[in-house]
Amino acid sequence: MDIGTGDIVTLKGLANQQEKPIGIVNKQVGFRMHEIFWLNDYAERFALLNHVKSHRLEVLSRANQQ
Repeated sequence: MDIGTGDIVTLKGLANQQEKPIGIVNKQVGFRMHEIFWLNDYAERFALLNHVKSHRLEVLSRANQQ
């Protein structure tokens, strides 16, 4: 999966949940690791860190990069 800077992401497997963490990808850190800026307080409930592996993320909206 290709996750880029500026993409809006959430955790995989939470499609049926009303309350899920949503974040923006700041940058790629290392191989298959991304730094995320979490937008809502649900990230604290799920005890998420700012660095998340890409196989745990699902892209909700892609950034239009030129």
